[in-house]
Parts: sequence; C-alpha cells; structure tokens
Amino acid sequence: MGGLDVPTLSFNINDLMRFTRIESVEKIFYAIRQFKGEIKSIKGEEIIVELEPDRPDLLSVEGLSRAVRNFFGVELNRTTHGSLYSDEPRIEVYVKDAKTRPYIACAIIRNLTIDNDFIKSLMNMQEALHITLGRNRRKVAIGIHDYDKIVPPIIYTEVDGDEKMIPLDMYEEMSLKEILVKHPKGKAYSTLVKEAYPVYIDKKGIFSFPPIINGERTRVNESTRNLFIELTGIDEKSVEQTLNVLVCNILERGGILEKVAIKYPNFSKITPNLTPKQMRINIEMFNRLIGVKISLDEALILLKRMGYGIRVVNYTEVDVIIPPYRVDVLHPVDIIEDMLISYGYENITPELPSIMTVGKPSLIEVLEGKIRELLIGMGFQEVMTFTLTSIASQTTLMNINNANVLKLVNPISEEYNCYRFWITPNLLRFLSQNKHSAYPQKIFEIGYVAIPLEEDIYVQRNTAVAISYSKASFTDAKEVLVSLMDGLGVEVSLEQYNHPSFISGRVAIVKVKDKCIGLIGEIHPKVLINFNIEMPVSILEFTHCQPTFPSKGIKVKTFKDDLTAKWL
Repeated sequence: MGGLDVPTLSFNINDLMRFTRIESVEKIFYAIRQFKGEIKSIKGEEIIVELEPDRPDLLSVEGLSRAVRNFFGVELNRTTHGSLYSDEPRIEVYVKDAKTRPYIACAIIRNLTIDNDFIKSLMNMQEALHITLGRNRRKVAIGIHDYDKIVPPIIYTEVDGDEKMIPLDMYEEMSLKEILVKHPKGKAYSTLVKEAYPVYIDKKGIFSFPPIINGERTRVNESTRNLFIELTGIDEKSVEQTLNVLVCNILERGGILEKVAIKYPNFSKITPNLTPKQMRINIEMFNRLIGVKISLDEALILLKRMGYGIRVVNYTEVDVIIPPYRVDVLHPVDIIEDMLISYGYENITPELPSIMTVGKPSLIEVLEGKIRELLIGMGFQEVMTFTLTSIASQTTLMNINNANVLKLVNPISEEYNCYRFWITPNLLRFLSQNKHSAYPQKIFEIGYVAIPLEEDIYVQRNTAVAISYSKASFTDAKEVLVSLMDGLGVEVSLEQYNHPSFISGRVAIVKVKDKCIGLIGEIHPKVLINFNIEMPVSILEFTHCQPTFPSKGIKVKTFKDDLTAKWL
C-alpha cells in the first residue's frame, strides 16, 4: 500500500476562535504549525490547512480546537468526554451472516443541537476519517443517521443485490446492484463490494449500504437531535479506534453518549470503549533523545499541554493517561515527540558537531545508483512500497505454506504484521492496483528485506524487477538480467529450480561465483489470481548487498563477494 493521503481541510476562522476560546488568530496559527499542520491559504474567513494523517483526531474543527485549547492551557487534562446515558446500553445491534465486512461498532449521541455548520463539519470529519483511518473506505466505512427515524431492532447482515433502498440524494428506490452502477458513490466505491451486499436493516427496511451510501430515510438535517453512528470494516481495531475519534470529536459540541450492544452469534461487545490507555515514560528518555534536560515539573507541564492525564510514579517516572481519541500513540517515543512539540522545536539550540567530516556516497549507494541508471535506461519505472506488510501477502498469496517471517509483536493491523523477506509480493500488489494503466508495465524497487535466522536477523538490500503484459515470459526477465549484469561487470549463471510462486520449468536460481543471489521466473497463475492480476508477470529479484545484524556485529558484503541469498 502506498502512503496515506495528506488531508487538506477548510476551517472557518470564526469557528476556530469560538471553539478554542482564543481571540488571537496568530496564536491559533502557531499551534496548528506546531501540530505539523501547514496553512496553505487564507481566503476571507476560510483557511485551508494541510494536516498530517497520523493525527486523525485533529481532522475536524472540534478536534483541532480541543488540541489548541490544551496547548495554551485553556483546557487541561480532559480525557473523558460527554456523559453516558446509562451504564448499560439500551440499544442492541444484531450481526447475522456478515462476512465481507465482519467488524462493526456503533454509538448513539443524544440531545444535540444541529445546524448547517454542524452538518458541514460532520461531513468533513467523516470524509477525513474515511481517507486516513478508513483507507478510502476499504478498511473502515462510517455511516451517520438520524436515530429517531430508525425503528429497532437493528440488524447488520448481507443480502441479495436485488434488495432495494432509497439512497441518499435520491427520491426513488434502487436495487443495491443498481446503486453500484448508477449512483455516484456506488460507481466510486463499487470495487469494495463484490458478491456480498452488507446492509443495516430496521423494521422499515434497509437504511444503510456500507461502505457505499446511507439511505435517504435517515438523512441528518437541522431537525435531528439524536445521532446513530455505525461503522463497518475489515479490521476490528481500526473500526473501534475510528469510532472513538468520531465520538469524542462530536461530543465537543455537547450531547449525551449512549453505548450500543453489538450482538454477534457467539458473543457480544459494547461500543464505544472510551477507557483511556496508560503508558509509563521516564523523563530521562526525553533528555536522552532530545538532548535537552528538563525537570519533572517541566515534563508535567509539557504533557498537560498535549492533553494527557498524569500520574506521578517517582521523580523520574510518570504514568501518562492517553485520551481515547489519541489512537496514534503506540509507543513512549510518540509521547516524547508530543513533549517536544509542546517544548517547541524553535527552543532547541542547534550545535555544530565537534568533528567535521566531508560526506560521500557509500559503496552501497554507488552500486544502487548504477542499478537504477541501468534499469531506467531499459524503460523501467522505480516504485517504493512499505517494508512492513502482511504475512498473507508474503506467503499465502504467493502460494508458500511455510516461511520464516519476522513478525511484529504488536501490529497495528493485519495489513502490517510483518517485515517483508522479499519484494516481489509488493510489486505484484502494485501491479494489481494499476491494471487500468497502459501495458507493458515495467517496474522495479530497491529496498530492505529482513530474514530471521535462528536468533539473528539478517537485513539485506534487494533489487526486484517485474514485467507485465500479455506475453510476459521468462525470456523477458532473463534479457533484463543479462543486460543489467553486463552493465555492472558481473558474470552470472542460472540453475533450474522449483518454487511454488512460479510456474514449474520457468523458474531458476541466479548465481554469482556459485553463490545464489536471487530468483528469476514467471509468476504462477494461482498467484496472479490471488492478487487479481489479469496479465502474465515475469519477475527478477536478487540480493545486491547484505548488511547483517547478528550478535557479532554489523558486516556488509556485496554480491561480488561471498553472499548467499537466505530468502529462497
């Protein structure tokens, strides 16, 4: 997957001043910049701000204003929001036979005063969360409804495509199949719904078709007082985190939160869960990482300005209480970064190093530069993908049953639960996402891979090449290999090999001085189907540099020396 889109949002300056309770526009702008926001333009009372996607809680006027208030001490240590309607949820949502988007979370917010500005903010907030945490609705989709127009019981299930509803902004019933073809949102997101049609149903029928469109019947307008919020997705943690951000931001406008019981066939859960997380940090960590010594009292002030709760353990340790909307805080380093933002980058005095040296490209960079130059000269385009990926993508989708994978201990999602041990699956994913582009498609990537071996982890630099068009073959990849190695002045040989990711008889090991450095071949049709690729693909992947990080220290070899590619 590529990087997240950077959200660009429009805010009304008067709204920001009203919600922050700060009359100085310059102070508000200063805080926005400290939060890594960039003010792109100012047009009258509207400002256009580009915010980083790693702080989804800031992607609305309510959330941004809360952060600004905390920053200037207008509001400190607010880690709980709104009031619960009751300790036990009164509303239940039943989940039946929902496999396409199996995870849901819901909430009700009552006694809201809704005007046109609120509705506009709600829509902007929803769309910003769709782009970031929701990965353009694929991972998480949000529906917001007028609860008073819903007649329980509420059921989340999958139905036939011929079932009908009146979609938002329409006045006639349409079948779910028709919505995917005729409605603008249906056409935009139809690829997210294949054979199954997930829906929310009440006594009157379908009122939501996630991740596509809400129903017109439950539209939110200025007469709405109670909201029903429903989320669906393919990752349970992301669904629940998105609900937390959304609910906390809406409650900045007031209202009373009512939790909802989600009834699955075999278990139940209650959402949202707004219990704050807790993380212990050592003040010395700030001093060590930032290079600035601060006292415990100073550290407490910095933490409060970023909206954290505090429980002092001793003179160097603090238990930090993390608000439920701060879903981006995964490690103590994230808290240290927030403390630095609170401290102010401009307050750090730059220091020249005691020893001045003249830099030059490393041997690895020189080699990779030559590889890039040669491949680009052959008509290839370089791509860059994440080194973190999924175990399924690296193994199951590649028709591999057993592989030694470097797994993450606490993955944020199943999409990023391991470090890649080869680049080829990433290139196949890239090709599957670019089927609309012209063929032939010729791409390459140079990057890190990691192979766990016994108690050590070997980190290598690999080059991977992919060619895709109607007649892509072993010969295409071999021609690239020969030209590339000739340009590098390296003699290579091929040795027949069997690998489950490739077609039998059309795959070989690439060897230098009798040492295996990589693989070349045609991707197996089963793998192409797994990645939803419609054209043949030929692949070349080899190791050109192997820095290793075992207990004995770091050792670097190029493939001209004694190198064995351990990822086969």
